[in-house]
Order: sequence, then C-alpha cells, then structure tokens
Amino acid sequence: MKSWLCIILSLLFSMPVMARRKDSVVTIVNGDSLPIVSTDTQKNSFKESEGKFASKPKSNIYSWNYKGNLATKVNAGIDTSMNEFYVNNPALKKTIAIQSLGNLGSPTQSAIFADRTNKTDFIFFQPYQIYYRPTDEILHFNTKRPFSYVNYYSGGTSNRDNRRLDGVFTVNVNKKLNFGMYGDWTKAYGAYPSLSTKNYNAGFFTSYDGFHSQFGAAISFNGYESYENGGFMSDRVITDPKNTGDMDPQTMQVYFTDNVWTKVRNWNASFNYRDNIGIEREVQITKDSTALELIPVTSFIYTFNSESDWRRLYERSVSKGGGIDSFFRSYNRNDSVHFNPISTTDSSRYWQMKHTVGISLNEEFNTLMKFGFSAYFVAKTKKYTYLDEHRSINSGEVTPHNDSLGYTINPIYSTTYRNKLGVGAILSKNQGEALTYKLYGEYYFLDEKKTASSLELGAQLNSKARWGKQPVEIGANAKFERYCPDFFEEYYYSNHIKWDKNFENKQDLIINGHLNLPSFAFYDGLGLRFSADFRNLHNYVYWNKIAEPEQFTENLQVLTLSLKENARIWRIHWDNELVFQQSSNQDVLPLPKLCWYSTAYMKFEKLFKLLNLQFGVDMRWNASYHAPHYMPATGQFFVQDPESKDYIEYGDYLHMNAYINIQLKNLRFYVLYNHFNSLWAKRYNYLYTRGYAMDPDYVKFGLSVTLGD
Repeated sequence: MKSWLCIILSLLFSMPVMARRKDSVVTIVNGDSLPIVSTDTQKNSFKESEGKFASKPKSNIYSWNYKGNLATKVNAGIDTSMNEFYVNNPALKKTIAIQSLGNLGSPTQSAIFADRTNKTDFIFFQPYQIYYRPTDEILHFNTKRPFSYVNYYSGGTSNRDNRRLDGVFTVNVNKKLNFGMYGDWTKAYGAYPSLSTKNYNAGFFTSYDGFHSQFGAAISFNGYESYENGGFMSDRVITDPKNTGDMDPQTMQVYFTDNVWTKVRNWNASFNYRDNIGIEREVQITKDSTALELIPVTSFIYTFNSESDWRRLYERSVSKGGGIDSFFRSYNRNDSVHFNPISTTDSSRYWQMKHTVGISLNEEFNTLMKFGFSAYFVAKTKKYTYLDEHRSINSGEVTPHNDSLGYTINPIYSTTYRNKLGVGAILSKNQGEALTYKLYGEYYFLDEKKTASSLELGAQLNSKARWGKQPVEIGANAKFERYCPDFFEEYYYSNHIKWDKNFENKQDLIINGHLNLPSFAFYDGLGLRFSADFRNLHNYVYWNKIAEPEQFTENLQVLTLSLKENARIWRIHWDNELVFQQSSNQDVLPLPKLCWYSTAYMKFEKLFKLLNLQFGVDMRWNASYHAPHYMPATGQFFVQDPESKDYIEYGDYLHMNAYINIQLKNLRFYVLYNHFNSLWAKRYNYLYTRGYAMDPDYVKFGLSVTLGD
C-alpha cells in the first residue's frame, strides 16, 4: 500500500502547474546554454564536456551545470532513455566496479582508482561521496514550458525491501528567469542484519539568463544514515555454505546488532554571477523572424560557495569483549575505550566559505593572438571542529573506572581555522574543431598551515578530425597539484581510534587521454572509445593495516587503460566496458587489475507505433585482489595486513541481472531479477570485502514519468 501511495504522490508532484509564453528565447553566445540530449544520444556519440559529436537535439529544454572557479556553463542532459534505466544504484551510474558494504546507500568507493574523488576537506564524508550531489552537479534549466520527472524504484522481500524516489520540477517565470527543485530519497533495509540505510539529497536552484547579465544559485542538502554491523563474524556463511548450512541472511551472525550507527550531514550553496560587455547582432531564426544575440567581449565574474559537513558515530552501549571492542580485536588491534566505557558519541564538523572574483576576455575579439584569457582572485576560509584530547583530559573532570575499561572525561571541542588566498589564470581557445585547448594555473601564496604554497597547473587539448568519412575525436589532459593534507588526516580523537600526525604536502601528477570513434565498422554509429590515465602520487595518504592514516613518502604510480564499445547487429546490442589498472604498490593501494561490465539486449522500437521494448542481461566482474577492510569507527576502507592469517583476496565473481525495459512515450517501466545467478553459482564468493556480501537474488521494479519534454 505504501509503495502505491508513493507512486501516486510522485505523479501528482510531477504535474506541471503553470505554462510559459511561446516567445523566442534570446540567444547568448558565450559557450553557454546547450540543449538537453537523451542518454541514448550521449552514449552513442560519447558526448562529453570535452567534445560533442551528438546529433541535433529534439528537445526544447536547455540545461547546464556551472563548473570551476569561474562558473563556466557546461552542457549537461537528463537521462530519459531506456538504456541502463534499471540501474537504480547511483554509485553504478558513475563507475562499473565498486567496493561497498552490499546494501544500497551504504559506504562505497569505486574499485577503479581513476573514478575516485581523492581530494577532500572532510575525510569522513568520503565513503558517501559517490552519492553526493554538490551544487556544481545540479542542473539549471531554460524551458518553454514546465518540466518535471519522477522515478520510483522498489525491490526486495516484503520486510527487507529497498526503495528510492527521485524527481525534478522546473519552470520558467519568463523567458530569462527559471526556478526549480529536486529530491532524491532512499530507504534500504538490506538483506543482512543491522545494515539498513536512509539517504536523501534535496535542493533548490534558480538562474537568470539575461542578455547582458546572468546568474545561477543553488543550495543542496545531503544526508546519510547507516547502521553498522561490523560484518559477518565468519565469511564462511557465504564462501562455504555447505559447512554452515543454508542460512537465512537475516540470521547470520554479525559483530553488533542495532547498536551502532553513523550519521553524516552536508549542505552546500553557491551563487554565480556574470556580467557581459559585448556586441549585439541580429541573426535569422526563420524566414519570417529574427533574434538578437550577444557576442561578449569582456565578462566580469563573481562566484560564492559555502559548505558544511558533520559526522557522528553512535554506540548505545560498550561492553568488554563485545561490540566494537571485540571487533577491533578481530583486526589485530588491542584498542579499548579511550575515554568513555559506557557509550560512544563521536562528532566532527567542517565548514568552508569561498569567494572568487574574475575577468574574462573573449577570444573572438583578441585580434593578435586569437585566444581567450581569464584571471581571478580566490579567498577561502575553512573551520574544523573536533574533540580535543588534551583539553578534555586536562579539564580535571575525569572519572576512572574499576573495570579497566577506561575512564570517562568531560569532552571539550576545539576549533581550528585555516585560510587560503590565491590567484589563477586561464588561457583558452574554443573556436574551431582542428584544435581547441585550455591552459590554466592556480597559485596560493597563503595556504593553510604549511609553509610551502599550493600550486595547480594543467593543460587540456582536443582535436576533431576525420578517418575517411568517419569523425574522430582526440583529447589529452595533464595536471600537476601540490596541496596540503586534510586536517583530519593529521589529527583525530575519538572513543576508539586516535592519531596525531604531521604529514608533508602531497604532490600529484595526472596525465590522461582518449580517442573516440563514434562510428566504426559494425558499430553503426554507436562507437568505440579508448582512454588511458597515468598518475604519479607523491606523499600519498592511505589507511594502513590498523585503520589509521599513513603517508607513503615514495612515488606511487597507477596506470589505467579502458575500452568502451557499443556494438549493434540488427536489433541485437552488445555494450562493453573493459578496464585494466596497475598499482605500483598493492600493499598501499590494492586494486583489481581487470574490471568488466557488459550488457547484451534486444531492442524493439515503435512497436504498434508507440512502444519501445528492451530486454537483456547485464554482467559485472572484477579480478580478485586484496580488497581493503572497513572500519565503522571512522567509516574508512583500510588495507589488509599482509602478515595476517586473514590476508584474503576478494572478487573473481560474475554478478548477473536479467531485465525488461518498457517505454511508452514519456512513461518508462522496468522489472529486474537481481543477482539471479546466485541460485546456481558453484562458487559462493560474492563478497565485496571481509564480512560484507552482495545482496542475494531478489526482484525489483522501477517507474519513471517525464512531463513537459
């Protein structure tokens, strides 16, 4: 009953509430508003921000993101296609291989290093970053009529199901001003004990696309709540069910039950303003109509960003030899309670504010060098709030305990501020197809606590050519960064784990490139994509075998090669992505050498002139590797101990789903049988990491309604 109520409410939410005038929109020519393109078109042409081979869009909806310090508009689209509609895990939308705790919305990281977001100012947010929606990923719109969509997903058993509801509504007040809101809510009980999650992303956005002045503003709220069970007490319940018996997943023994949970909260806000000074000219729209367009000569830019993060770990009760205390001992740690043997309430906070002021000169009016130039100034303030060990212990409010569990103190929190001042410049050429480029640099002469300044230098090159009659796109990027470690990488004090480090500045060199063949041989306009990524990481900070941050002072290299192909013969489609990666030190950065995603399906379009049908099977596999363990006390994945008897490889398991997608105009529906091969698989090694397994087989469905497109 609740499921159908959600569907009805979602349909009501998605209904347009007002109409827009049919006046033509004034065009602003500065690489800005670009049309929405369906995911089918995006994938078939490998359409990305670097280059566009996309076919002419059919939609009257324009959408974009604001990216970078100067809030540059970047073309972006909404997924309205059938392809991969059944993939309702946001993490699997961003990478083909993950390491997680198994349940939807649980702490997760990509198993492909090039897909990870490694820079962060709040490390405790990192396990949820793959679900995170910052303001620079929020779409802004310009629409001729109200636009909305809503997606609803549900699956699992009657009492251990998972649900997800997300949607967007946006409307233009006039030809220039737009408002909108979005929401994404997930509730997943999980197949295994004490592993339920509850996540949400919600926000509001607005934009003004004026003739001379434009602005965009957005605020995003993100929340994640996960119960922690510490994993299975023995992996044999999965790997060797013959010895343990066929157990109900809910009866499997875990370290703690409904006793420990983590809450993470985030909000972030942005405001981007651009004032253009340029030349107006008249362009022909139709035989009978014209419109003015603005060619900017100079743009003045101001951007503002603010963010706040908060994490708290709760433990109702602590007992000697049980709960988290015994969990630590299972990982060869002898930790007992540091300051509170009764319960745990660990809390940390982070807040930042950033201002950027810049000026941009359009390349069309630089008659001498034929390039665009931008310069800007950045001011950033960060605030960290944390439990202060020394102030708490020295406060004099210390209560010892006779049971040797520890002592209780009056917790005192301290605050540390860090400031950054810097300048940046961008040299770019965006006109033409033979060669476009972007050269940029940032220098922070006041950078937090380190004496050495922060530096970022980068270059992007793109070229479009022809291989016979077929288009070819080649791109290359290079970036060097020197930056300070995160505050909490160096200092943290909690009920179970503490550290006080003094790390050196990090240095990263990243070089990557790609080759796109949108139409080649039997691929019939669907394409091939080759890409390579090389990284040299100096002073890399990782989580060691006792789940504490440690700096690897030598150079660490990671090479990633990938191949994507979308093949089609008649109505039979076969899409593949293969990734090879090599870490120079598997003890510091363990990675699977091979990851593979494949989906084979049949697709029928315009059945009875109005119905699209797709049915097929998808598969995910990665090679075995010494996958990191997971530490609930910090929410981090940490490397295995090579000298431990439990030094085990995970992976080498094929996960298979069967699905049916149906599309009727603006209505989409799917039914999926998740992990159906677990019914007969001879190898029961479907573990992501120690103590955490993939969900067993179950059926789920999804519904999507789009209005106004």
